[in-house]
Amino acid sequence: MIEKEILDFLNEVTGSKFRDIKSNTSKIATLLKQDFTKEQIIEVIQLKVIQWKNNPKMAMYLRPRTLFSNENFENYINEVERIRQNPKLYAEHFKKINNIETSAADDDDGLKAMFGE
Repeated sequence: MIEKEILDFLNEVTGSKFRDIKSNTSKIATLLKQDFTKEQIIEVIQLKVIQWKNNPKMAMYLRPRTLFSNENFENYINEVERIRQNPKLYAEHFKKINNIETSAADDDDGLKAMFGE
């Protein structure tokens, strides 16, 4: 089941323990029905982990309800596309807008690994 694979990936990269229950997988199923791919959903998870995991104000939003909601997901996937075009510029911008001393986004190697130079 693709929904469970995606949820397992989210748990792995965040250290969370979201259970394979309808409230956690139904939003993923909806995204898949809307023709988003497993790969696109994984990319959004990866991006949001880079952005939020080390940010005390945002880390709590690394959850299915936020990541996979219809209201948010389309914005997130568009953000992935913009970053793919220029990951280094994104890393600099991210640091400024979030006023964070250190973050996973400060090390643009993670972005380069995901999206290329």
